[in-house]
Amino acid sequence: MRALRIAAWAAVAAIAAASTVGASAFGATSAGNPPPTNKIVIGYIDHIDSIPFVQLVRKSIQAEAAKDGVKVIVCYPNGDAQKTVNCAAQFKAQHVNGIISFNPVAAAAARACAAGPKVPVIAIDIQQMPCQTMFFGANNTAAGVLAGSALGSWAKATLNCKVDAFVLMDDPAVGIVDTERMQGQLHGYESVCGKPPKITYVNGQGTLDTAIQPATDELTRLTGDHHIMVVSLNDDMDEGMIKAAQASNRLNDIYVAGQGADPTSWPFICGKTPFKHWIADTAYFPELYGSHVVPAMISLIEGQPQPKVLYTNHRIVTPQNIRSIYPNACK
Repeated sequence: MRALRIAAWAAVAAIAAASTVGASAFGATSAGNPPPTNKIVIGYIDHIDSIPFVQLVRKSIQAEAAKDGVKVIVCYPNGDAQKTVNCAAQFKAQHVNGIISFNPVAAAAARACAAGPKVPVIAIDIQQMPCQTMFFGANNTAAGVLAGSALGSWAKATLNCKVDAFVLMDDPAVGIVDTERMQGQLHGYESVCGKPPKITYVNGQGTLDTAIQPATDELTRLTGDHHIMVVSLNDDMDEGMIKAAQASNRLNDIYVAGQGADPTSWPFICGKTPFKHWIADTAYFPELYGSHVVPAMISLIEGQPQPKVLYTNHRIVTPQNIRSIYPNACK
């Protein structure tokens, strides 16, 4: 995904209580057959690697693994459900000791479970049921509320909440993640401004390129509207909406809040592009994912108890505070 601290009540939920690992994400918690060198080998199922956020996650995992003396085998299904299943089967043949999965197709998870080895698996950002050992990443509802309430606070202070439409750029293929994150953003906005008019969901399919045409179609439907609030599952689809607005000469009609706050969003938040209405973004810190999931996977492989759920530390990023969170963002 490009991949989003204003309302205190929207703070990230507490980490789930630690418990001894039982069933694993691709079977039981057994480490399977170790490779001849006895070096820990982790299989990593990548998301769509063209997404900058995803690249940051992958690179952070590879860097942490190298530091910890662990081998990582990366498989690139690029959002294809059958290729995800094939990755799991490949890892079984390669006798990996554990799997980290950033599979974006929630419907493929059960088949991947059946095809893969009986090892611990950590799911990143998207649930990999029925055989997930640990979940790491977004607290989707809380992350959504942060961005939505920030957008609502801006709309109240600037427009007295008088907006024309509210667009949610979503991607139903990722399953419950989409529902929780999008509803969190809508509810966060409503907690400040009440229910907005013309609430519409636009399936942008998760990437910048795939979002442009649906966003263009939506702007056509909203001809004559000049205060359109836009939230998205990730920064990429927000950027798709911006490109659509630019092509339609309507950059001044949209106001966005994002999810991810990876470096691709920084020029917009810093005001260094023609688009000046990137109001807020919930940060996920993908560059730190590896420092959490690789040590957790090593512990799981060694039979040590770990939490079943571990969330990243979300923060809201705005034009006013981005320099304090990411000091180099606006240079």
